Amino acid sequence: MELPPTPDPSGDEEPILAGWLAEVEGRLTAIDARLAHLESALRPAVAEEVQGATSELRRAITELGRRLVTDLPHELARHRDAIVAELRPPPAPAPPPPPDPEIDDEPAVVTSSPAAAPEAPDLPDDADRPRASRRRRRHG
Repeated sequence: MELPPTPDPSGDEEPILAGWLAEVEGRLTAIDARLAHLESALRPAVAEEVQGATSELRRAITELGRRLVTDLPHELARHRDAIVAELRPPPAPAPPPPPDPEIDDEPAVVTSSPAAAPEAPDLPDDADRPRASRRRRRHG
């Protein structure tokens, strides 16, 4: 861009200034035309890029929605279980098991009156041997 001319010493500056302003206006008009041409060239490229970005966002949102639908029930159940576990009081300690009764290894002796006891039938030879207790010990 050129510098404006120096003022005329005769005092007639208006025609010089008007010419200079006309030249600036012409240059601005040329710049405006070039910008309009550049905008018209860029508009399809920008629209194509925006359309590509939009379709990529749609795909990403669709994928995220699909993952959310498949994972949501599992995640909700996990959070529900965690919340319920926090709200429930801890279980009471189990009562101690009852002590096992002492088991005698000796046979029990039954005393009865002779009148109440019936006569014993003839038994084989091992009948004289004392009988073992039929109680069984529990293990476990």
